Amino acid sequence: MKDYLFIDGNRIENTLPLRSLFYGEGVFETFRCKSGLPVLSDKHMERMERGVDLLKMPFPNKKYLIERIRNAISESEIEDAYVKLCLLSEGGSAFYKSAIKSQVLVIVKEYVQPKQFVKLKVNSFRRISESPLLKIKSMNYLENVLARREALDSGFDEALFVNEKGEVTECSASNLFWFKDDTLFAPSEGCGLLAGTTRDLVFALMPNCNIKLLEGKFLLKDIKQADFVFITNSLIGCILVSEIEGNFYKTEHPLFLKMQNALLQKLKWI
Repeated sequence: MKDYLFIDGNRIENTLPLRSLFYGEGVFETFRCKSGLPVLSDKHMERMERGVDLLKMPFPNKKYLIERIRNAISESEIEDAYVKLCLLSEGGSAFYKSAIKSQVLVIVKEYVQPKQFVKLKVNSFRRISESPLLKIKSMNYLENVLARREALDSGFDEALFVNEKGEVTECSASNLFWFKDDTLFAPSEGCGLLAGTTRDLVFALMPNCNIKLLEGKFLLKDIKQADFVFITNSLIGCILVSEIEGNFYKTEHPLFLKMQNALLQKLKWI
């Protein structure tokens, strides 16, 4: 059955990614492209493919997506770029139907250096750890939007999610780590979080930095006495946290600088 679309009284052809517009059905990846594609581009593509598989959307081949990114960067003439790659879902308006096509959207803009450190606010509503959407980078991002706005309105930089069991999970657009007693700690995926590509890279680098890593289920009280806390994603790399809602942390630490340097070198940002 055909959908007839009207925007402000004007009829338009059914070429809009309706399912993304109506239901947030779609996936995206964001990353920094500094003089070329990111080191972890394959990881981003693999996660995107897992996402569309869950949502039952067609997946364009990786070569095609890489070409779209390269062309967009070339057209923009930006050497150090923020890139957002989206697969938008086109199909019928009935919510239970499956997509018939995935449209590729690429957004490119100048990369902006992140802050040296950030303040986190614990979000007022809980994450549901078993939600299947937490496993993918979905266009349905309203929980993250509301959480970040709440943090900003309260004078903080980023929101920290806690799940229905009181366990810390992740931030609105980043993964969380903290260091204490010679060990680096991180919430496990079972707490309800998106396993970031940069998070995985930090895990891989720890043996070379002679640092023990413990992934598990932790409460907010477990972070209070940390030597330092930091967050990661594919745009910021890793940056220190100076405060989690009244708990203050060091904004300088030689071990963090060692880890940060190793990560930035691996990402080819320095």
